[in-house]
Amino acid sequence: MLTTLQRVLMRRAYNAGRYDAARSRAHRLLSIPKEQALARSVIVRSLWNEKSFETPIQAGQDWHDAASQEHVALAKERLEGRMKDGPAHSAKRKEQMAQLLSEQPLPTSSMDWHPDNMVANFSQEGRRVWFRFPHGHVFWDMPEGYSLADTHPTLLCLTAEVLVYPWEPSTKKPFPNIRSRGQRPGLAFSAGTDSSAAALVMPEETLLAYHRRSFDSMIDHRNAEQLINHLNASGERDVIQIESNHELIRSHHGKQMGFSFDFACGAHLILLADHFDLGALGFGMLLDNAYLWKGAKFRNFEQTPYCTYWTSRFADAGLDLLLPLVGVSEAGALKIVEQSSWLAHLNSCMRGDGTQGCGQCWKCFHKNGPLGRPFDITAPEIQYFLNKRPMPTATHALWALQTMGLEHETPDLAHLFEMNFEWWTCAYPPGFELLPERWRTGIETKIRAMLPVMSPPYELHDVNHFP
Repeated sequence: MLTTLQRVLMRRAYNAGRYDAARSRAHRLLSIPKEQALARSVIVRSLWNEKSFETPIQAGQDWHDAASQEHVALAKERLEGRMKDGPAHSAKRKEQMAQLLSEQPLPTSSMDWHPDNMVANFSQEGRRVWFRFPHGHVFWDMPEGYSLADTHPTLLCLTAEVLVYPWEPSTKKPFPNIRSRGQRPGLAFSAGTDSSAAALVMPEETLLAYHRRSFDSMIDHRNAEQLINHLNASGERDVIQIESNHELIRSHHGKQMGFSFDFACGAHLILLADHFDLGALGFGMLLDNAYLWKGAKFRNFEQTPYCTYWTSRFADAGLDLLLPLVGVSEAGALKIVEQSSWLAHLNSCMRGDGTQGCGQCWKCFHKNGPLGRPFDITAPEIQYFLNKRPMPTATHALWALQTMGLEHETPDLAHLFEMNFEWWTCAYPPGFELLPERWRTGIETKIRAMLPVMSPPYELHDVNHFP
């Protein structure tokens, strides 16, 4: 009984990030043979999470079991990497970013930032549309015939908001007027698993619009191009690509390049809404991000300020905020694409070579792995996320580990595998209620044809992996 209590307290401390307390509990269990493996794992993993890589190397010198030695080896590898990634390397990264920013094009006529007039921050030169934000300019190269002058001002205000929302409260003001809804849906299309599943359940006339970085980076577009080229060549779907450098906005705020905010991945589609008569904007947001907080704890998504605010903002811009997979998990999205001919042409890995994934990244683990595609479970990035607490995309990662028989990779989470995660591939019926009425029937019918549906009482409601 006392041993069970120590184990429970150790796990609670570890999952709460109180690593000193977790190690203290673990040391009390080291002398008990059947608890030894778990206790050792907690000790080396907690030191790993504290980035104290020298200590697990010392602690594991006398532990000869495979799990301990694996973490000792990973700690050595990470320690070597950290030594290479010291102040000199950080300075080099900053220098490279400064160089990249200095190489970006500028409009012929520079503009000032207008916090009280978002529309005045946009201009057009040929096919290139410019946006002036507080620290500089970014652009999009638009399709032939696009006219900024014919774009509703509310669309420009919404574009500005999703790009600088985290830093500029001036973008949150009421829109100048309301735009009438268009007729056609559009989808922010990444050509990965989730957005492909979204495309497959949305109407066939949906415009798929791929955002392409206009600058070189770690992202390799070849895997995405493989699917895009297939869809365009076969005529199955209409896919356009829009080049832009707006992912550099974040770098002016001390962050890595990437989308400023969730809906920034659809900035190009917002700008194109009048050009293509769009009345809905789709995003591949999944149940994991909507109904689970950080993928680990259930919440009523429809009651969150996030949901109510952005649904209203998009509506004022004449766009239904369409989340076709809001009641579908990552596992459900995998099941949807598995039933499509698109599977042979798509790969979510953003470092792949156009034919396969890198096998070393987190996406290769939790997206490609369950599809039977190769990956290296010992790869540093995969091990980093498997050892992080709370674990990112926890429910899906647990399902993936259970599905692939890899539960032993996270021995401290053995208690969570007492749940059978088969329900994770089923659709969550309340998610259908969040679909705008105009699109609901068609999307719901397709999802129900591809996936089983969860039965109440919903196991999803009990999810709270790291209390």
